[in-house]
Amino acid sequence: MSGTTSPTPTARIVAGIDGSAHGWAALAWAAERASELKIPLHLVHAFAPDIPMLGFGTTDQSSILAEGRRLLATATARAHATNPALTVTTSLPPGYASRALVGASHSATMVVLGAVGHGLLSRATIGAVAQQVAAHATCPVVIVGHEGRSERNHRRVVVGVDGSSSSNAALHTAFDYAATRESELVVVHAWEAKGIKDPTLETDSSWPAYESHLEQAVTREIASSSAEHPAVKVHHDVVRSSPVAALIQAADTADLVVVGARGTGGFAGLHLGSVSGRLLGRTDCPLVIVHSREV
Repeated sequence: MSGTTSPTPTARIVAGIDGSAHGWAALAWAAERASELKIPLHLVHAFAPDIPMLGFGTTDQSSILAEGRRLLATATARAHATNPALTVTTSLPPGYASRALVGASHSATMVVLGAVGHGLLSRATIGAVAQQVAAHATCPVVIVGHEGRSERNHRRVVVGVDGSSSSNAALHTAFDYAATRESELVVVHAWEAKGIKDPTLETDSSWPAYESHLEQAVTREIASSSAEHPAVKVHHDVVRSSPVAALIQAADTADLVVVGARGTGGFAGLHLGSVSGRLLGRTDCPLVIVHSREV
């Protein structure tokens, strides 16, 4: 088609649709973000024919397909209620949702889904789909853990940093979001004593001096992103606390929390670190998981 320009393959947001309360909240967030970035929104509802569809009350494949199409039509209408001009596409692939969303992540700017979907254990634990997609997607994953449309407008983005490559990637992602939303960026580094060699436990140690050292390290870490987004106001906190507790607390007055998929601890080859994994479904605002390869 002459005279038209197609978006690049990665210039779209993918949202997982399952009809759950968290899923609808994730759709609302994804539609708003796609509108802000002026990029298409792609909706994915996947199904595995060998699993009883508890929400649909049937195991007949034709009925499941029909219900899936109806669900996607409803989701499309909800997205257009946010922005009638938004380009929305859909897909209804067979197979497990986590596999479909991880596959879609290869051609996406981000993947957005609810923390808890339909399932036997949905109210007892974080959804398996959210865990698997957060661990294996190749683009940032946004996990929405609240129900209903978020009315948050704190103009504040929180990012956890620890010097790892994933943390640096998270920092870039957080800066980009803060810049487009004209928000303050709060960079959090939390430190808790882990043994006798911890510098905060040494007899001649000084927490203020150690805090000052870390603040200088964080300042160096954010320098390049600050140069790209000079209008973003940056504040950094160095706190003596559990990273999970510090970020959950910071989320209370934030619109978004961003963390790296893996930090400086753990074992090589892990896809999701202890901090990012423990934050899933526990923040009062959407959580973004970023892998180091996205830098």
